[in-house]
Order: sequence, then structure tokens, then C-alpha cells
Amino acid sequence: MQLPIYFFGDTHFKLQKSSQEDKKIEKFSQFLKTISEENNKGSLFIVGDLFDYYFEYKNKTPEYYKEIFTSLKDIRQKGFDIYFVAGNHDYWIGDYLKSCVEDCFLNDTTVEANNKKFYITHGDGILSWDKSYRLLRCILRSKLFITLFSLLPEKMALKIAKKISHERKDSHYLDQERINRIHNELETFASEKINEGFDYIIMGHYHHFYQKKLNNGKLILLGECDEKNYNYAVFNGDKLEIKNF
Repeated sequence: MQLPIYFFGDTHFKLQKSSQEDKKIEKFSQFLKTISEENNKGSLFIVGDLFDYYFEYKNKTPEYYKEIFTSLKDIRQKGFDIYFVAGNHDYWIGDYLKSCVEDCFLNDTTVEANNKKFYITHGDGILSWDKSYRLLRCILRSKLFITLFSLLPEKMALKIAKKISHERKDSHYLDQERINRIHNELETFASEKINEGFDYIIMGHYHHFYQKKLNNGKLILLGECDEKNYNYAVFNGDKLEIKNF
């Protein structure tokens, strides 16, 4: 795998056009341009939820994401390999998205570079109280559900997606007590992976940054990336650093 390796996610590009979305897209383009100017090659891991909603109809990607794919194609042409880990918002990937990256992972994946082992997951469905969500996820990710959803007229499907997206917009604001509970459970999950031989456990999903050394490894919970700040991790072959752009 090409070094350095960048990890980021949770940009949640939305269907609705707005001045805020325009700023998010501009920030995304600037971020990719900057890291490609700093390095003539590398690897880029998108750790889920690049899109707030994603569904392809007959290899056709939604027009409103054209600028996103243009930026991805540009950095790929400059020598970067792109890897896409599906999130809970953009699991329904298709052939068009696959053609824009080196590889797509519908589930957790692992990587080894310079004798360091990485366990990469979006992070959804890990918590002990996620039982009902895990059941729902199995249904939403089933071939039957995806086939049935694809039969809906595109305008109707987009209308449903916009409504769901709007209702979710404040769902990531958590009180400190709940955040502490989440961290405790994620640390337990990460410790198990570290005991299996992994050095770094990298995830997103929870929209805030957190890191914790655990035995001989480290848990990295990436923050969200929006129009104001990009929280990301980069491995240069020697050490993993957390940065903001």
C-alpha cells in the first residue's frame, strides 16, 4: 500500500443544495488538493458516510454529487489510491462509485503497512444497545430490500431520502454521560482487536474526535469533516498523526 495513508470520513454530503453545502464541497476539494501537493502519491481511506445518502440507478450517479467525484478522480490521477469503507448512510454503492476507487469495502477491513496492522471500520452497530439497529441494518443491506428500493421511481426515492436526512440532522448531539458510555464500549471493542494483533483501530460515525492508548495499540475515533474543519489521521510509515485542516 502506498504511503502516506490518510484516513477521514463523515463528510455527509447532502442532496439539498445550499450555501453550506457549497462550502463543504469547496473544503473537500481544497483538502484533497493540499494533500496531493504535499505528496506525489499515497493512499486515501474514506471511513464511511462520505454521502448523507447514496444510491445508483443503472450505473448513473446522482448529478448533485458530480463535483465530489470530479475531486476524487483528480487526486487518483495524481497518484493516490482511494479506498472506500461503506458507512450507514452510503452502503448502497454501485458500479459507478466502484469505478472511481481502488476498492470498496461493505464491511470492516484490515490493512498492513510497514509492519503496522490497521483495523478500519465505520463504527456503526458496535455498541451493546445497538441490537435493534443491527437488525434494521441487516434488512436495509439485504439484496431483497435493495432490489425493491430500486423499483421506486427515482424522484420518490430521493424525496424519502431527503426527509430521512432532514430528520437525522441533529441526531449526533450527545450529552457527556452518553459519550462516556460510548467511549467505554468502543475501548472494549478496540482492546479485543489489539489483543488479536492490531496496532491501530480507526473508526468514524460518532462525529467527534477521541483517541486512547490501549495496551500496545491505539483507538482512533475520527471527528466529522465539514465546511469549517477536517479531522483526519495520516500514517507516514513510522507513526500515525492526528491533524486538522
